[in-house]
Amino acid sequence: MYLQLAINTPLYRTFEYKLSFDLKIEGVNLIGCRALVKFGNRKTVGIIVEQSEKQTYTGKGAVKEIEEILDDSPIFDKYNIQLLKWAASYYHYPIGEVFYTAMPLLLRKPEKAGLKPIDLWTFVSDADTSCISRAKACKAALNIIREAPCTSHKLKELGINQAIITKLFNLGLITKSNLRDQVHEWDKNNISITDAKILNDEQQHAYDVISASHGFNAFVINGVTGSGKTEIYLQLIAKTLKQGKQALVLVPEINLTPQTVKRFYDRFNVPIVCIHSSLNDNERFESFAMMKRNEAAILIGTRSALFANIPNLGIIIIDEEHDSSYRQGDGFRYHARDCAVMLAFIRQIPIIMGTATPSIETVNNIQKKKYTEIILSKRAGNASDAIFNIIDMRRQIINHGISKELSLHINEELGKGNQVLLLINRRGYSQKLICHNCGYVFMCKNCDSNLTYHMTENRLVCHHCETKFIIPHQCPECGFTELTPTGNGTEQIFEHIQQLFPNSNPVRIDRDAINRKGILNTILDDINNNKYNIIIGTQMLAKGHHFPNVTLVGIIDIDSCLFSNNYRAHEQLAQLIVQVAGRSGRGEKQGYVYLQTHTPDHPVLSTLLNYGYHTFAEECLKKRKQMMLPPFTNYAILKADGTEREKVISFIYDAYNFMNSQSSKFSNLVIMKPTSAYITRKQNRYHFYVLINSRAKRDLSEFVDLIIANIDRFQCKSSVHSVIEIDPLGNE
Repeated sequence: MYLQLAINTPLYRTFEYKLSFDLKIEGVNLIGCRALVKFGNRKTVGIIVEQSEKQTYTGKGAVKEIEEILDDSPIFDKYNIQLLKWAASYYHYPIGEVFYTAMPLLLRKPEKAGLKPIDLWTFVSDADTSCISRAKACKAALNIIREAPCTSHKLKELGINQAIITKLFNLGLITKSNLRDQVHEWDKNNISITDAKILNDEQQHAYDVISASHGFNAFVINGVTGSGKTEIYLQLIAKTLKQGKQALVLVPEINLTPQTVKRFYDRFNVPIVCIHSSLNDNERFESFAMMKRNEAAILIGTRSALFANIPNLGIIIIDEEHDSSYRQGDGFRYHARDCAVMLAFIRQIPIIMGTATPSIETVNNIQKKKYTEIILSKRAGNASDAIFNIIDMRRQIINHGISKELSLHINEELGKGNQVLLLINRRGYSQKLICHNCGYVFMCKNCDSNLTYHMTENRLVCHHCETKFIIPHQCPECGFTELTPTGNGTEQIFEHIQQLFPNSNPVRIDRDAINRKGILNTILDDINNNKYNIIIGTQMLAKGHHFPNVTLVGIIDIDSCLFSNNYRAHEQLAQLIVQVAGRSGRGEKQGYVYLQTHTPDHPVLSTLLNYGYHTFAEECLKKRKQMMLPPFTNYAILKADGTEREKVISFIYDAYNFMNSQSSKFSNLVIMKPTSAYITRKQNRYHFYVLINSRAKRDLSEFVDLIIANIDRFQCKSSVHSVIEIDPLGNE
């Protein structure tokens, strides 16, 4: 038997190997299994993607034999394989590297991967719990285990660390057993739906429309923030589970996972697993394996969860479909939302994309009738829409980025016992450190970027390579010792708020403050328990959080996004404004949103605030069509980087000249001149690119194939790295 294997190599093809009779496993479907093979001078893992009784290889040398079949059953089913083959073709990426990306790390190793024991913790009914009467965290953990036995994985997802579990075990309050000894497929007749809310008319309409569909359908639930999209997801998943099918739920960021998981745990009594980057290798493999064996019913995760083997997948949910986090930015550059739509099509199941601010591509697909839009125009319960206000900064007294007018409104809401949320999408204390004498700006030694002053760490930090530098005592140019921080970041706003409102209790949420596992979940709980009354942070605050007592949202600075060179900047700004505004007035109190800007009459703001996001998106789509920008044209970018600037430039111009020499064969192509990235030097590597534009996707695909086939003619592999990116999220 001859097998085609996808092997982790930068070559754009599979490789043929021979399977000896001794290695055949009766009754086992080999397609989708891993095999240990010799590739060159090394042993490596390949995924079997095709098999044949006849040899198809016609090159030099004999076909090598497979050394070992590593799996007793396929790790990828036929649907996974079809999706990954499609992705490799669509994104023009080596097929072996695509499969390698889709595998958990433990499956990439040339060895058999077994499932480890699952620790199941059970409450000791006659135990004396007085020994933890003052230990709040231990009591909370014990109460959860008392309700029902829990795995370590579930407890971790609920924010309970191993140290607490070990303490309870050592005190004799809980016992441990191996769930693996009693594991079996989950029971569709015992999913224990609890706390299901009564749907309002709009929610019920959405549920009915989706429930009545059969086969593949792509639905977009376009609902204002707080309109109850998640409740619709939960009830649709309940219907799916009752049919004995599994569910996949994708969220854009890890920070949303704990809250989402808790809602699902509260609702369903079925095994739920997660896949995201904050889990260790064993935990990710465990989740992958449990879904594959049908031991878990629901998988919740970020973009990589898309590639898990889910044999009975019945529904896919994409929450916040517009979010750019669904795009993988390095290695295999794919868009999880678009791949998920293809997976739903392959499996002929429904996919539901939820958002309050649909991406421009999604709006276009709705207009083309590729997606079915369902609108939720009302907030759930008694919540009313937030009232928007623009603060014209040209006539304001400004102190550390906060206007006097905004300060007065903050003080008013605090006086009512309400909470306030302030967003500034810049972490650190100040954007720059400048010499007050000569104007010297401290720059990163590795990147063409200024350093950000972080007061908490007392360091200068590059936000591109994350290198940290000691703050100098004097200017290296003139020796002057007065160095001035300029610009505002979350740290500075936090410090100023403490001074401005000394009786307040603010909290900061950004990547620097949320630097330990579980801390975000704790802070969010404390916010909802009114421990903090002012919340300061970056766009992490804009996504999916529920703060029922927040009545004022202040966006400190939006002007930088209004004048960006990226054609997606206005779309991203509008989405950010609407999303963060949705955190205000989610309870029964009226919510207010204040936007600080020096350009209050900017057409983006006028359209968005006067007519809403739907009209803004329609206008944006018209402009994109006039300017022949995506989604009305198709983009690919050839990116090149290297440590030697001249070699990178030489390569990119050689590639550009080759493209021009071939472009006459493709009537729809436009090839832009080579240019440097917005930040040319990052991590001591110089970045340049060529943008390729085509009205016809087929022409672009064939042209990219031509570039890939010829790129070795002018690429210096030892010093220049290149990659072609399909459907980039914006110009560089």
